[in-house]
Amino acid sequence: MAKFRVRVSTGAAFGAGTWDKVTVSLVGTKGESPPLPLDHFGKEFSAGAEEDFEVTLPQDVGQVLLLRVHKAPLALPCPLGPLAPDAWFCRWLQLRPPTDAPLLFPCYQWLEGAGSLVLWKGAAKVPGEDDHPILQQQRREELQARQHKYRWKTYIPGWPHCLDEKTVKDLDLNIKYSTVKNTNLYLEGSSAFAELRIKGLLDRKGPWRSLKEMKRIFNFQKTPAAEYVFEHWQEDAFFASQFLNGLNPVLIRRCRRLPENFPVTDAMVAPVLGPGTSLQAELERGSLFLVDHGILSGIQTNVINGRPQFSAAPMTLLYQRPGCGPLLPLAIQLSQTPGPNSPIFLPTDDKWDWLLAQTWVRNAEFSVHEAITHLLHEHLLPEVFTLATLRQLPPCHPLFKSTGLGIGGFSELIQRNMEQLDYSVLCLPKDIQTRGVADIPGYYYRDDGMQIWGIPSSLETRDALVCYVTMVIFNCSAKHSAVSAGQFDSCAWMPNLPPTMQLPPPTSKGQAKPEGFIATLPPVNATCDIVIALWLLSKEPGDRRPLGTYPDEHFTEEAPRRSIAAFQSRLAQISRNIRERNRGLALPYSYLDPPLIENSVSI
Repeated sequence: MAKFRVRVSTGAAFGAGTWDKVTVSLVGTKGESPPLPLDHFGKEFSAGAEEDFEVTLPQDVGQVLLLRVHKAPLALPCPLGPLAPDAWFCRWLQLRPPTDAPLLFPCYQWLEGAGSLVLWKGAAKVPGEDDHPILQQQRREELQARQHKYRWKTYIPGWPHCLDEKTVKDLDLNIKYSTVKNTNLYLEGSSAFAELRIKGLLDRKGPWRSLKEMKRIFNFQKTPAAEYVFEHWQEDAFFASQFLNGLNPVLIRRCRRLPENFPVTDAMVAPVLGPGTSLQAELERGSLFLVDHGILSGIQTNVINGRPQFSAAPMTLLYQRPGCGPLLPLAIQLSQTPGPNSPIFLPTDDKWDWLLAQTWVRNAEFSVHEAITHLLHEHLLPEVFTLATLRQLPPCHPLFKSTGLGIGGFSELIQRNMEQLDYSVLCLPKDIQTRGVADIPGYYYRDDGMQIWGIPSSLETRDALVCYVTMVIFNCSAKHSAVSAGQFDSCAWMPNLPPTMQLPPPTSKGQAKPEGFIATLPPVNATCDIVIALWLLSKEPGDRRPLGTYPDEHFTEEAPRRSIAAFQSRLAQISRNIRERNRGLALPYSYLDPPLIENSVSI
């Protein structure tokens, strides 16, 4: 009989400890031991504790391959009925054989109620060990169990596959939303709703009385970026800059030929381009850019406060001045069908006509950003990647270690984009090349994103796998930060990013007036709901895990530890570069500063 020392580390989070009884079985090349109790006098497995136990094996199991950890509730009489399941968060177990070196078995999982976990060694394997029949059989059994546990289902036709569970309560503790984040979100959301209710805004269904009155909700919470938006939202240069470094920096593309359904003429744009030039010359020079929201054409809209809402599918032509001048808007058409009822709006038009046209574009940006860029690309698709990983890969696999329109309109938009979604859209280098924006100045989303990416491509090789995994990690971390963290900054002053429009798009010029502009904007209660929601989504509600930070130490080998250290060093240098650049910017771009990027989608 051999004596082993077992050291157990319990997580420090609230509720991580347990009163349940824990046993461990050693699986080796010569067989498996019976469950061996890990027991001291009194309570074991307190939150944050590391404890040593001695176990005696009744027979020789050979070279240890796996550990099975079992947890069972205490067998105590309970007059009030069965106790609620007592969850336990195990960080790792270390097995110290009588003579050989210690073996570390990373866990970093919750075990709820009665159940078992299979733990694999975190250290380098003995040559040939992976081919052992016991390990091969264990992999087959685990794969079948994971595929049964994490079943695919499509709840909404046209949407990506999701987990076949009806409510969040049915989810495994290991994939539920962080309790700390959930609690903080609830508390902050409650206080925000209470503040706006006291101000008499939250339940008011009517329109705003004036732009001045809108400042009451703008004062609800302020950030330096939100105040910059308030000061500059009517400026053409700021309107154009948001296509580069705002919430949705992925639609702008170089225009080599004007679309046939966007009949802009030289005479229309001469006041901006200047004398002696032409649209054709600027197209050939590569100084014109297009933002097309055509995917919104004919989309169904919502009903708010009993009133139908409206949407537009605008096209926006932009001009990059020579010599690195500011990007400027040249022309806006609010539909995909030119004609007498779809005029082309110009910077030389009446102030309110031009501002209303820009505001319709900003409303289209809100819809496309929230439904496609944010919800579909940065939440629903990452959830598909996550579910596929849960179904196919064991917890010890290296990939686990680094890892206005209403619901109807949103569903329609998602289905439309899913039909045309291309892998290259999710790969930043390819996306930048496809849109022809590699050299447009002041495009900080591109510049910072490319620093964080930096990976080659192709899918039949190891490089292809690296590129694919990089795409998943980039979209789940850096890109999500770029399109999520600034939501409140952009929308706190609602006219800059209206979530819905109460009047239809204008069909002629010369009709817009201040009162009509305000009447088109969202009602008071809808504004409050959206501003609070985006404020919460832009905040980090605690329990941060910045990019490159891995508190769950699955890797124990020296090689991956060196890789992690090199990655962290590179991220630190990128952060220094970004902060140095931002010191010279009137509006700093910080959404891709590595310490502010979460390791994965967390809100």
